[in-house]
Amino acid sequence: MTDKGTLSEAELGTLEGLLGRLAGSGAELPWPLFRFVTEIMATPNVDLLVHDEARGVLLAWRDDAFGQGWHVPGSIIRHREEVAHRIEACAESELGCAVRCAAGPVAVVQIFDDRGHSLSLCYRATLLGRPARMVLTESAAPAAGDLRWFREAPDDLYPSHQVYRDVLAALGRGRLREGVPLFTQHVGRRDAAQASLAGVIGADLPLEPK
Repeated sequence: MTDKGTLSEAELGTLEGLLGRLAGSGAELPWPLFRFVTEIMATPNVDLLVHDEARGVLLAWRDDAFGQGWHVPGSIIRHREEVAHRIEACAESELGCAVRCAAGPVAVVQIFDDRGHSLSLCYRATLLGRPARMVLTESAAPAAGDLRWFREAPDDLYPSHQVYRDVLAALGRGRLREGVPLFTQHVGRRDAAQASLAGVIGADLPLEPK
C-alpha cells in the first residue's frame, strides 16, 4: 500500500481480477477473501430463536478462537440465496432437524466485535422433529455443537452474544411480535471508534414493517 488506507495500482488490479473471477458464480467466497469482506462491510446472518413455551429457548455451545459459550443458532449468508433457503440450511447444520419459522424476522441484531460488523435477522422458530445434535441436561458439560434448553439467558453466553440477553428476555415476555426492534452491541476492538463502553447494549426504536 502506498500509505495507510490507500491501495496501489497493483493491489487494485488484484481486487478487480478477483471480482472478475467470482462475478455471477454464486459460489461461497474463499475464507481469506470472506475474512477481508467482513472487515470492510456488514455481514448478513440468519439467527433462529427456537422457542418452546414449556422448555424455553434452545441454544448451541460454541468454542472457537473468539471465545466459548452458549449462542443463538445462526448461519452467515455467504452468497446469493433466498432467506427461506438459508433458514432451512441453518436448521439442518445447527440443529439437525427442520423448523417452522415466523413469516418475517421479529428482531434485528447488529454486533460490532473482533470479527467485524454483523447484521442478524432473527426468526422465531419451533422444532419440527427431534434435533440430531446432542441435547444436554443442566448438569452435563457441553462440547461444541451441543444444544440445551434455557428458560432464561445463561451466565455463560458466547462473548459476542451478550446482546441476546435482551433479545431472549423480550422473546420470553412476548414483546417480539409487533414491529422489528433493533438491538446493538459494541465489544472488543470495535469499540474504539464507536464512542461506547465495552459490552454496553442499546435497544433502539422499533423499525416498523412497511
